[in-house]
Amino acid sequence: TYLISRSFKLSYYNEYKSYLSMASKIPKVHKFLAIIVLSYTYLISGLLVNFLQLLIYIFVRRFSEQYAAVLNGHLYAYHLAIFTFVVDWYSGCRIRFYCNPDDLQHVNKEHTLCVCNHLGEVDWLLGYVLLDRLNALQGCKGIIKKEAKYLPVIGWSMWFTDYMFLSRNWRVDSDNLRRTCQRWAASNPKLLTHYYVLFAEGTRYTPAKHQASIKFCEERGLQPFRNVLYPRTKGAVEVITELGDSLGSVYDVVFGFPGDTVPSSNSMFSGISTDIDIWFRRVDKKDIPSDKEEVADFIVKQFRNKDILLDYHKAHKCFPGKSYPIPRRKQVLYLSIFWFLLSLVPGAALLNLSIKYGNRWLLGGVLGILLALYLASKRLMRMVSLKSSSSYGTSSYKKS
Repeated sequence: TYLISRSFKLSYYNEYKSYLSMASKIPKVHKFLAIIVLSYTYLISGLLVNFLQLLIYIFVRRFSEQYAAVLNGHLYAYHLAIFTFVVDWYSGCRIRFYCNPDDLQHVNKEHTLCVCNHLGEVDWLLGYVLLDRLNALQGCKGIIKKEAKYLPVIGWSMWFTDYMFLSRNWRVDSDNLRRTCQRWAASNPKLLTHYYVLFAEGTRYTPAKHQASIKFCEERGLQPFRNVLYPRTKGAVEVITELGDSLGSVYDVVFGFPGDTVPSSNSMFSGISTDIDIWFRRVDKKDIPSDKEEVADFIVKQFRNKDILLDYHKAHKCFPGKSYPIPRRKQVLYLSIFWFLLSLVPGAALLNLSIKYGNRWLLGGVLGILLALYLASKRLMRMVSLKSSSSYGTSSYKKS
């Protein structure tokens, strides 16, 4: 605020400096101001990125789909810096990584499927953080429900970067899945390495869904899971078999929270720091079966392993073995500062003009936009919260 004010010589800065300082010490006001700034920056920078992605889609894609994918992927990663900034810098979450350091030698050298557990509403955010720490976020390809593509700004970016959107109806999804996997398989990993992120449980873990999972296992004589849901293997099997030889490895990823509460999007965007553990290991291509039934068993075994790891994590507040340091990237901080300045400087200038010239209509419009951004951000956080999660999985599990 000080730098922007001095840059534009805002006359009201000194007058309101003491009030701003006092207000920032009040938790609710601090949270309100932070959400306003983050929402405004996310919207303005995101619309700019969407516009550039549209130009690439129209003009570059006609000459080379792969180069268009590379450009759109990097633009997407640059914009996602705002989200990883919230976790790594703003809230200052303490993240421990558990992995084999030798696995990191293969980063950005092969297409990879990341099979993750789905404990809470911030798992998608932690997936971004993991890929960002590995400097691989530009190749992120999510396999997610179709409703996500309608999210303002980020949903449109997902569409431009060729995410796979599923309706959770196999008759509808099967053709879409095969076509998307064929496009992914044709991509040159030397230009852009893909990381396909899949939550094979199909929905977030909740007590009600866990009971449905247990019932499904008991009806079929299967051993129930204690900490995860029984995976829906059909989609994962099709993805692995359709990608074929283009797939270099599978990452078995487990998220764990050693604290008493699971972090939420609301807590992170409020600047509340939490402890997070991420365990992952690489499964080489030669160890991935090709037969569909064997692939289904392979996915189930991965979730058996996740279940055992989460048992250990509950008892010891950590995963087995020593944590491996993967430092946060300063490029995320620099990109976020760039987005903040690019978005906030013109906004501050407009606000100053409305106050300086006493234009009530202009001032009312600016304040109305800020209020709308705050309400929209709160609605977005409600959409991704556990309380509003889908009922998918609570009724019954269909046989995979």
